[in-house]
Amino acid sequence: MTNLLQTLSLLGSLGIAASLTCLAPAPVRAEHSSPVKLWDGFKSPTGIAVGADGMVYVSNWSGDTVERITPDGERSVFAAAISSPAGLAIGADGSVYISSYSGDYIERVAPDGTRSRVANDLATPAGIALSRNGRLLVANRSSGEILSIDAVSGDRRVVARSLSLPVGVVEMADGSLVATQYGGRLTRVLPDGKTQELGKSFDRPGVGIVADGPDAVLAIDNGAGVVRRVSFGGLSRVVVNGLDGSAVALGRMANGDLLVGTWGVGAVYRATP
Repeated sequence: MTNLLQTLSLLGSLGIAASLTCLAPAPVRAEHSSPVKLWDGFKSPTGIAVGADGMVYVSNWSGDTVERITPDGERSVFAAAISSPAGLAIGADGSVYISSYSGDYIERVAPDGTRSRVANDLATPAGIALSRNGRLLVANRSSGEILSIDAVSGDRRVVARSLSLPVGVVEMADGSLVATQYGGRLTRVLPDGKTQELGKSFDRPGVGIVADGPDAVLAIDNGAGVVRRVSFGGLSRVVVNGLDGSAVALGRMANGDLLVGTWGVGAVYRATP
């Protein structure tokens, strides 16, 4: 199986049809927190999600499993036999959604453990998230699109097109979407379809991305091995540095601390941004 990072490294062009707002190169401030390793032994951790009950879920991309870690640190296999699990998202009812990168599907694990497919025939889905209205947002890497999927009816819509290898997505408070793209860009897509480029300071954005207030995101810079905070006003700064391995996954705990998963060493770190 082709390594995910090698697969994603083919650069694509970004051809958004809507008007493109390019910011001047943003100043970068090297303010960051020293990370602390919490757990290791993962197999290419690609997605991290934290439930309302404090449970942490980590996808093992090369292990075909998703692990669950309790607030007390007890670790177990939550779901197995998932082909290259990548993105993770947790629904309001506690259901866990898992994207299968090489299987081109999304699976739902209900609170009672029942598993079901909610989407098939995707195109190497990587990062996923839930929108405010409960629909799944999917970074459909090979198609260069962000999809919005109703997990109940299966209704599917394209909400962003012509992206350069999208691997992560998050919805902001104003309804705009921000997508990380392995082709080197971080793009905000507004509800009216207009776009704003935010990734001037990135070497290569990775899968992990979370909102940080109404007008900024925290995103993995896989190429630099750091986590950056980027505001819609153009300010970029490093908030997590000093990670061993290649940074890929990103999640956020209830107290605001970040969880960062790295390939190579198979570890998850905790840091305060």
